[in-house]
Amino acid sequence: MRARIIGAALLLALAPMRVFLGAIGRCAVAAPLPAPSVVQESASFEALRRAGFEAFYNLDYEQARRCFERLAADFPEHPAGYLYLATHAWIDWLNRTRRLQTGIYINPAFYAQSEERADEEQERRFRAYIERAIEKAEARLRADEADVEARYFLGAAYAVLAGYEATVLRKFFSALRNGFRAVKEHREVLRRDPQFADALLTVGLYEYIVGSLPLAAKILLALGGIRGSRERGIEQLEEAARAGKYVADDARTLLIAVYYREGRFSDARRVLDELIARYPRNYLFGVERANLLMRIGERAEAVRAFEALLAQPAYQENHDLIRYQYAEALFRSGYKQAALHHFRRLVAMEDAHADLKTLAHLRIGQILDLRGERRAAQAQYQLVLRRENVLDAHEQARRYLRRPYSEIAR
Repeated sequence: MRARIIGAALLLALAPMRVFLGAIGRCAVAAPLPAPSVVQESASFEALRRAGFEAFYNLDYEQARRCFERLAADFPEHPAGYLYLATHAWIDWLNRTRRLQTGIYINPAFYAQSEERADEEQERRFRAYIERAIEKAEARLRADEADVEARYFLGAAYAVLAGYEATVLRKFFSALRNGFRAVKEHREVLRRDPQFADALLTVGLYEYIVGSLPLAAKILLALGGIRGSRERGIEQLEEAARAGKYVADDARTLLIAVYYREGRFSDARRVLDELIARYPRNYLFGVERANLLMRIGERAEAVRAFEALLAQPAYQENHDLIRYQYAEALFRSGYKQAALHHFRRLVAMEDAHADLKTLAHLRIGQILDLRGERRAAQAQYQLVLRRENVLDAHEQARRYLRRPYSEIAR
C-alpha cells in the first residue's frame, strides 16, 4: 500500500510536469475602464507569457527562457516570471537527463527508498526562482487577502516545487506535502471565484488520484478528512481543458493518461492527435502516441509511428530517448526479441545518454535470462554494476546475478 500512496503523491506532484508547462497562471486582470498604460502592460504580459509557453511546448527551451526572463524583468513584483523560470530550470534538467518520459515514472524502480542529489548549480537556480515566486505571491496576499490571482500563483508555485522534489530529488513525502498545499490554495481560489477554471487542474487531479486509491487506503485517508472521486476528478479536468484560459493544454495532457487508465483509448488518442497538430515540434507527444498504440495492441501502426520519429532529422538529438521508448514499448507488450534488437542498438550509440545505456543493459540482461542465456545475461548485469547507478539499477543487477530474471517474480 505504501508504494500506491507514494505513487499517488508522485502523480499529484507531477501535475505541472505531465502537462508541463502550460501557463500556470492568469495574466493581470484589467479593472473596468483601465488606463491605456494598464492595457498596454497587460497586453505585454500576455504576449510574453504566450510566446514563452508556445516555445516551451515546442521544446525550444532557450527561447522560452528568454521570454520568461523578460517577463520577470518587466513585471518584477509579479510572481509569474519567477515561477516560469523555476519551471524552466526543472523541465530543462529533466530533458537533459532524459527523464522527460512517462516510462520512468511507471517503473517501480523509481520509487526506491534512496533520494538523489541534484546538480548544485541547477538546485541553486531552481530554489532561487521558486522562493522568489512564493515571496511575491505571499506579499500580494498580505496586501490583499482576497487577491485570487496571487493565491493561484502561490498554489502553482507549491505544485511546481512538489514536482521538482518528486522527479529530481525523489523526496516523495515532501512532494506530497507541497502537493497538498497547492490543492489547499487552489480550492480556496475556487471558493472565492468558482469561475477560475484554471484552478480545477490541480484540484481535479487530486480528486481523481484519491478516488483511485485502494479501498483500504481511502478509508485510512478519510479518517483524516481526505476524500476524492474519480468521476468528479475527470469532470474537473475536462472542465479545465474546456474553459481554462491558460491551462487548457495542460489539462488535455493529463487527460491522456487518465483516459488510458480508464480504458477510454479513443479519447486518449483523439487528444494526442490534437496536441501533435498544435505542437508539431514536440516529439514527446509523438512518442506518447506511439506508446499508446503499442499498449492497445496496434503494433504495426505503433512500429510505423516510432520509425517515423526516428526518421525525422529534427529529432536527431533525441534519438536515444526515442529508441529507448521504442524498445520499452516492445518489451512491455511481449515482443522481447524486437525489444532486444532496439536495446542493443541504443547501447551501441556513441552519443546516447549514459543513464539510458545503463537501463538498456539491464533490460538486455533480463531478456537474455528469459531466453535461457544465463552467462550472457550475467555479463550484462556485471556491466550495469560497473556503470553509475540509475534509480535502483545496481540493486536489480545484484538480484538477478543471484537469481535469473523472471517475469512472474519481477
